[in-house]
Amino acid sequence: MKTIYPNELISRPEDATLNKTDIRLGDVVYLQPKHGPQIASTVIYSAPLFGCTTYTADAACKKGQLIRFRFRLKDVHHVAPRAEARH
Repeated sequence: MKTIYPNELISRPEDATLNKTDIRLGDVVYLQPKHGPQIASTVIYSAPLFGCTTYTADAACKKGQLIRFRFRLKDVHHVAPRAEARH
């Protein structure tokens, strides 16, 4: 598993608004690595760390390798709410 940290991500431009700022477990976030295409990943953990919330999300690349992201809200380019459970 490869881990990508905030210093390896392109932050969202300051003038770009985020469609959803209350990120929760299960939400899909779109992150932009410095080298490569934007990647959709599922949030698996969040915790306050060093004065701000730090998130962890997992994604699978086309080759089947898992990628783990550690990021902050400023690194998120778009959020898709988690799918509601169906009964």
